Amino acid sequence: RLAPGGTIIVMECGLQWPTTRRGDRYVFQFGALGGATADEMMHGGDRVEAYLRNHRSPRRRWEPPPTDGTSPEAEWGFAPALREDVEGFARRHGYRVRRVVFEQPEAMSPLVADLYRWWHARLGAADNRLVVDSFILMEPYWTIRTRSVPFWMVFNTEGSWRALEEYLDGAPPFDELLITLFSHGVDSIGVVPIREWRRLFSRARTRGDFIGVDEAAYPRDFGVFVRYHFDFLRKISARHPSPPALTIDELNEFLRQTRGRYRVAWED
Repeated sequence: RLAPGGTIIVMECGLQWPTTRRGDRYVFQFGALGGATADEMMHGGDRVEAYLRNHRSPRRRWEPPPTDGTSPEAEWGFAPALREDVEGFARRHGYRVRRVVFEQPEAMSPLVADLYRWWHARLGAADNRLVVDSFILMEPYWTIRTRSVPFWMVFNTEGSWRALEEYLDGAPPFDELLITLFSHGVDSIGVVPIREWRRLFSRARTRGDFIGVDEAAYPRDFGVFVRYHFDFLRKISARHPSPPALTIDELNEFLRQTRGRYRVAWED
């Protein structure tokens, strides 16, 4: 329960996507954030043509309904009307609103990873392990109990691979790098082969490994959704007590120390 005078944090991802509007609150979106770009979804291109040809389709591009504008992307985008409701509620009940504004969903991942690393150092934890989550595959509770540092990826495609590589380029080295991969069942546009994910293991000083991934089955590895939890506990033996909650004051201290480092704006 939020204490009197507390802070409501609103996460605002500014990602937009071409849409077709058929009335108030009736908005339709073709495609979504993933391997193919919005332009490829709408207009095709070499990668789309090659993909359809490989699947023996007579088509050379998709033919979505004509779009008449852009809207917040259906999965990740933030609708401004939601903020208006939150701000109205906060005014009526004496709460403060703090907006966290960013353009791409993965923009938060470097900030969160560094925050956890900073927090663990304050707790005196010696573990130096990066656990890479993928879409819905994550273990928040056990990540904290094992004092692992989380880095969340949107998907298993090129944008997520680059986001992780960019983070590893700029962060102090980790002793361990453990990666899980969401499997969506198809060799889609932009999906990153297992060998490229494996190549990142060389960035760890002592150990790199997958969590729950059947390398031979990926990206049709549907067992990963069950296997991931048990493999996480098996491959990470460290166990620590649940820490005290991170406070707003601690968060503010971290943000002051890292001002300007991330593609994220904190607005009061």
